[in-house]
Amino acid sequence: MFNRQWKAPIYEALGDYQSISPLRLHMPGHAGGLGFEMEEFRLIGNYDVTEVPGLDDLHMSQEVIEEARSLLAKAYGAKESLFLVNGASSGIHALFLSFNPDDEVLVPRNAHRSFYSAMVLSGIRPIYIPVEYQPELDVALGVTEKQVDILLAEDQQVKAVFVTSPSYFGTTGPIEAIARKVHQKGIQLLVDEAHGAHFAFHDAYPTPALHDGADAVVNGMHKTLPVLNQGAALHVAENFHDFARLRSAYSLLTTTSPSYPILASIDLARAYMVEKGKSRLETANQLAKQYREKINSLPGLRCYGDELTRFEEVTGYDPLKIIVSFPGLTISGWEVARKLREQYDIQVEMAQEKFILAMMSMFHEHSHWERFYQALKNITPVYQGRNEKEGIAKVPVKPTVLMTPRDAFIAPKRQIPLKESSGCIAGESVAVYPPGIPVLLPGELITPEILDYLFYIRNRKLHIQGPQESSLNSILIIDD
Repeated sequence: MFNRQWKAPIYEALGDYQSISPLRLHMPGHAGGLGFEMEEFRLIGNYDVTEVPGLDDLHMSQEVIEEARSLLAKAYGAKESLFLVNGASSGIHALFLSFNPDDEVLVPRNAHRSFYSAMVLSGIRPIYIPVEYQPELDVALGVTEKQVDILLAEDQQVKAVFVTSPSYFGTTGPIEAIARKVHQKGIQLLVDEAHGAHFAFHDAYPTPALHDGADAVVNGMHKTLPVLNQGAALHVAENFHDFARLRSAYSLLTTTSPSYPILASIDLARAYMVEKGKSRLETANQLAKQYREKINSLPGLRCYGDELTRFEEVTGYDPLKIIVSFPGLTISGWEVARKLREQYDIQVEMAQEKFILAMMSMFHEHSHWERFYQALKNITPVYQGRNEKEGIAKVPVKPTVLMTPRDAFIAPKRQIPLKESSGCIAGESVAVYPPGIPVLLPGELITPEILDYLFYIRNRKLHIQGPQESSLNSILIIDD
């Protein structure tokens, strides 16, 4: 046992990954250090300190952190901005905690898992906005203005609407139109903009949600900017309903030992983007246009761009999110991703049955784009032929919510055979990927229709996330 303590598996695995010099087409936004071109970035490791005199206090900022907050807010057009060292998820949690238990909030059915944990922490009562599954891509991209409008008309007690834009795949929703509807009701629009921290620095990219009328926005700075992992920011507009309470929730959720390297990387990235971000993003946008065309010229491949806006829920897209599908190949996205990794040392952000997602950075140069393109070009000739991969049946979209996420979380539970679960209340979540829309969340009724769907996804051996028993032969229910 003692000898085993000399092994450092996490450190060694990181070393192994670094040793192959992979082309990193995934988060974080500094692209494996490519974004750390300023000497100041390289010095961050020496700055791993604590709240000594002169370095201020994140929880009661009055000096340098307060100045940095002001600069951050100015860069993003916010009234107030907060540094997040616990990731964008902590900003989501804080926003939910700015409301009261049992307040009703509209949330997308396919929201990030941090929404669910935020509802457990806050006691918020969710009203789910249905999201449309797009079989062509095998994903759900977002919500429409019409869907929000219908739900607001049905329920006069809603206190806020919380949507995601851009999606994980880079598509942005009708934020300006939704903001108008929401503000007509005198309530708040909150936006999970985790993947859009760079939008504020170039007009060719989608309009930032804050500029389109959102009352609060969360940015995952590390996802697209040269920021250390976990670095994020929370911005609020002039009419945010209760900044004092939000600040208290933020302090409640934030570590009392914040990482100064993370804080410094956010601060430096903001300065860098204000000074150099526009030119960097312009070059990246031109490369994206060029290589979308080149990839689209490859037989059997499709690289999505402007045509994404034909979907009702899509108003724009991030040019640096490269979605490549394979309608004319007999190979899956998972297989392409594996070949890219094993044969070309290229790691994409994610893969699904029908496509791969490459997350390009403003720091990727022409040679990096060309390397990715040449790898795709080399792979595709072997697999020419129509892709007959079958999509999945539509997920039942109208859940019967019997308990709040908080009540379901603390309720006693037990495991029963799946076949006996009709009429029970789910004690765990079940989601199938693609498209990533939960079939069940804790506190929801397992109807006969949902049970049939659970058997369907189990029998097809689809990728299921959430249940403790991953084969889905049994399911966790509320023990009432």
